[in-house]
Amino acid sequence: HRRRQAGRGGRVAAACPPQIGSRAAFANSPPPPRTGRNRCGPPLAAAMSATANRPASTALRRVADRIGAGQATTIGMVLDGLGSAGAPLAVVLLALPSVLPIPFLPTGPVMGTLLMLIGVEFSLGARRLRLPGALLRIGLPRDALAAVFRRALPRVERIERWLRPGRLRWLVGAAARPLLGVSIVLLGFALILPVPFGNPPPGIALILLGLGLMARDGLAVLIALCLGLLALAWVLAINAGALYALHLAVVALGWW
Repeated sequence: HRRRQAGRGGRVAAACPPQIGSRAAFANSPPPPRTGRNRCGPPLAAAMSATANRPASTALRRVADRIGAGQATTIGMVLDGLGSAGAPLAVVLLALPSVLPIPFLPTGPVMGTLLMLIGVEFSLGARRLRLPGALLRIGLPRDALAAVFRRALPRVERIERWLRPGRLRWLVGAAARPLLGVSIVLLGFALILPVPFGNPPPGIALILLGLGLMARDGLAVLIALCLGLLALAWVLAINAGALYALHLAVVALGWW
């Protein structure tokens, strides 16, 4: 009878770890289950911190604070310390100025070139970003860039509330890297083109793509790819229209 009680007590102790601050808390108790519901409290997902659930907005707030304090004055300093997020977070940070442009600063060519290089490295499975030092040393206006990131925070947080990890996992796995890398390259090239009102659509697709990769949400990545196709069609249509208007002007002036 005592053995049965001890066995039951052992199972109860293993299921519910001791309270923090008690002596038994320092014993070698088995770890809690990784998934599912914790029997001794709320669901594990609800017990996670806001920082772990929203890595992009947390990193964005940290970068904005560093820029405001004068600790990040170049592109390389902004991208420094991305942590495990790596390329997806770099895509989000570099695409933000295309959606919320900095006045009197042509960020499209520089950010687009960096995004193309990141897309190539991402498709090849690089574990660490290797970008040209000449581009990383480009200076940035501190106040304007910090304002852009702070304006982007509410929008990024709204998107993060919608993200759910685990949807369409095949789109966030290693097999999808070549497709996603090529998409980043094409959208980055679209940012380089001097097209009026042509930067926001590719920028939105890149931001959603980076956020979806960070959250491991394949559905968000699929929506981003669809938006990317529409953005590329938009940029091509504007370029075709501009070239046709230029042709008509040349013909009207008799130069052709």
